[in-house]
Amino acid sequence: MMKMTKLTALCAVGYVLLATQTPLLAAQECNSRSALPANGERFTSHSNGTVTDKQTQLMWKQCMEGQRGARCLGQAAILPWDRALQTAYTASQVNFAGHSDWRLPTVEELLSLVDKQCREPAINLRFFPATPASSLWSGNQSDPNAWSVDFSAGHPFQSFKAGGKYVRLVRNLH
Repeated sequence: MMKMTKLTALCAVGYVLLATQTPLLAAQECNSRSALPANGERFTSHSNGTVTDKQTQLMWKQCMEGQRGARCLGQAAILPWDRALQTAYTASQVNFAGHSDWRLPTVEELLSLVDKQCREPAINLRFFPATPASSLWSGNQSDPNAWSVDFSAGHPFQSFKAGGKYVRLVRNLH
């Protein structure tokens, strides 16, 4: 029988982590007085991979591009801004969830998802699971930059369009 050394065990764990291709997410930190129940009443999760925000009248893709299923499994795609625009076009062409008007959100729309009571990530994980504490592209641009929102704490900033960010698509309800 093979003797398992500490190094062999660490290599085996590393292989399993790589094989699953699931990002390791830091534990979310929320204020103990978090308004998650009230925030939860604001969102409606649908069985088609979308979440409706009753406050803003927006429908969001529950998962970021590259993730799948109700738990948003898999690796979210990190894309340059022009490829992020292309994913919105593609989602519209295939009528994701029966809709053909998917787009990149504005900075203000992304900021509406920020849960200020939480950080790492600053979002309601009940409705948007497996969201990393990282940046998502918006559709706002000012050449050669585009705006994004960092969901580690929920702050907007500009960066070069060639850089990579995550993508979550949105559409207006009406």
